[in-house]
Amino acid sequence: MIRKTNLITLAMMGLMATTTWAAGIDEPAGSAINMLSSLQDVSSVNYINAEYLLDNDVMPLSLTEIKTQVLNEDKRYFIDFSNIATEVDKNTAKSKLRHSMGIGLTGDMIIISAYKGELMFSQLDGEDDPNITLLEGEPKRASRNKRSTTQLSNPDNSIPNVAFYLHANRRISDRECNLTWNTFDGPVTSNRRCNNPNISLIYKVNLQRSLPYDTMGSSTPDAKIVRIGIDDSTQGTGIHLNNTLGKRYLTTHGIPWPEGGNEAEFVTTAIARNYEFNFNASNGKANVLRTVPASNLNANYNHKEVSTFNFGISGGVEVNKDGPKAKLDANASWSESKWLTFDTRDYRVERSSNGTRHVAFKWAREQYPNAESIKNVNTHGISAKLVIPANLSLINPIGYASFTPKMEVIYKASPTETGTTTLTVDSAVDITGFRYSSSVTGFFGVRTYHSEDSDNQVKRVNKNVSFVVDWEHPVFTGGRPVNLQLASFNNKCISADHQQNLITQECDEDNFQQAFIFNSTGQYISAQNTKLCLDGEQLDQLQTCSSRLSQRWQWGEGTSQLQNLFTKEYLGHNKATGKLSLVSDQNNDIKTDMYSSYVNVFKQSSVQKN
Repeated sequence: MIRKTNLITLAMMGLMATTTWAAGIDEPAGSAINMLSSLQDVSSVNYINAEYLLDNDVMPLSLTEIKTQVLNEDKRYFIDFSNIATEVDKNTAKSKLRHSMGIGLTGDMIIISAYKGELMFSQLDGEDDPNITLLEGEPKRASRNKRSTTQLSNPDNSIPNVAFYLHANRRISDRECNLTWNTFDGPVTSNRRCNNPNISLIYKVNLQRSLPYDTMGSSTPDAKIVRIGIDDSTQGTGIHLNNTLGKRYLTTHGIPWPEGGNEAEFVTTAIARNYEFNFNASNGKANVLRTVPASNLNANYNHKEVSTFNFGISGGVEVNKDGPKAKLDANASWSESKWLTFDTRDYRVERSSNGTRHVAFKWAREQYPNAESIKNVNTHGISAKLVIPANLSLINPIGYASFTPKMEVIYKASPTETGTTTLTVDSAVDITGFRYSSSVTGFFGVRTYHSEDSDNQVKRVNKNVSFVVDWEHPVFTGGRPVNLQLASFNNKCISADHQQNLITQECDEDNFQQAFIFNSTGQYISAQNTKLCLDGEQLDQLQTCSSRLSQRWQWGEGTSQLQNLFTKEYLGHNKATGKLSLVSDQNNDIKTDMYSSYVNVFKQSSVQKN
C-alpha cells in the first residue's frame, strides 16, 4: 500500500501549490485504504479525506481546481466523508465543500471523473461498491488535446450555465435477480437468471437563470432553472439484465407414467415488468415547470422529440455596446434544445405526479405482459421433447438488454429564492419472469403445458442519486461574470481571498475569486459569495450586500473610470502596490483607469443547440 499511497501523494503535488492543505488530507484512511489497494493503478487518483475540512484553516477545493485536474490532467477525485463520526460534522464538511465548488454532493464517498468534457459525479455505496474501479487509471491518449481556456468557451459569447453529470451506477446481485417461485414442490429459487446485470444511467444537469424578457408577444420566465434528464447525447449503458432471453428449469419429476401427474416447471430468464424513474425535490423551493414526455405514451411509440427552452438573458457586446461594463439587464432571448428519441416497443409510458415537487415516468409492460401471452404450445405426446412452451422471440430486447430511457424534468425556483434544495432521481427496474409447468395425463400419455401467471413474483432494484442545489450560486443571478483589471499593471486584477479580503493578483479568467456580477442596481457582487459586494467605504474587504449607496457603481460615459454613486469619487489604485482607494482624481501615485472583461468561471452553455 505504501507504493500506491506515494502515487496518490505525487498526484496531488501540482494542486497543493494553489490550495491550503493540511498534512494528511491526501492520505487514504479507513475503508479507503483497502478500496484503493484493490486497484491496479491509482496514479490518477486525487484522494481527499474530508475530515480535514472541519479545520477552519483548511480551504476546500474550488470548482476551477477540480476542472483543471480532471478535464486537463486526466485525474479523478475520491472525496471521502466516511471517516467523519457524526452526521452534523459530515453536513458541515459537505456544506463547506458546496460553498467552494458551487455543487452540493450527497453520499459519504464521491468519485469525480470526466464525461463528455464535463465533470461526472458518482456515489459509492460503501467499501464493497464495485464502482471504485471508476478511479482506475487509463492509458494516456496521445491524440487528446488538453482543454485550453479558448476551448472551454468564448467568454464574450457565453451564457451563464453550470453543467455536470450524475452517474446512477450499481450492480444487480444474484440474490436480487433470482426469484423464489411457488412450484408444485413448494418454494424453489431460480438461478442464473441474469448475466452481468446492472444499472448504469448518466443524467445531465444544467443550472441556469432565465430573466424576464418580452419578445414578439411572448415572454421568458423570471426563474432559477434546473434541468435534469437523459437525452440523445448522454445515456450510459442502460439497465441491463441479460444479453438474450432463455429458459431455466425450476424442478422436474421426469415423466410420471402410467399414473400421470406433475412433470416439470420452467421459468424464463429475467424480464423487466416495469422501469420507473422518480424525480423529487426535498422542499417547496423547487417545483416542476415542464417535463418531456409531457404526457403518457403508447406502446410502439417511435418519435424524435426536441425539448426547447427559451431563456431571457443579459446579452453581451452583440446586443449591448457597453459589453462587460453593462449592468445586468434582460435584453435578449436564447433558446436551447435537446433531442430525445422515444422507441417504446413493448412498453407504454405512464407519467404521474404526487405534487408540484415530484414527477415519475413508468415504462409499463403492455405487449406480451405475461406467460400466457407468448405461450405457443398447449399439448403434445410424451414422446416429444420437453420444451418451454413459449415463443421467446416475441419479447423485444428492450425488456431485458441495455434499456435506456429518454426524459427531461425542468425545475424552477423563484428569482429571489435562497437556501438549498436536494434533488433526487431514483432509477428502478421491477424484475420478473414468465413461468410455466407441464403435467402428464395418466395412461394416455398426453403432456399439457400451463401458464403460471397466478404466481406473481417480482423484485424491485433501484439506484438513488441526488445533489444539492444552492439557490445563491452566482449562476442563478443570470449575470455574466466579469473581472476588474488595474490599468497601471500589465496583468493585475482585483481578487478576494478566502477571508474575503480584497487583494490584487495576476488575472485568471477561470478564478471565481476574481469574478463579479455587475447587477441591475450597480452592485459588484462576488461570484465567490453572492452575499458579498464591493463597497467604496471598505475597500480592504468585501461587505455584506445591502442598499448602501457606497455599494453602487457606474462607469463614466466613454471612459475607463468606475465612479461610486455615494461619494462621487472614482475607484483608484496605487501604481506601485495596487492598494485600492476612492479618489476624486488621479495623481502621480494613484491611477483611476480600470478595465473589465468577461471571465470564464461559467462555461459556455454546452446544451446541444439545434
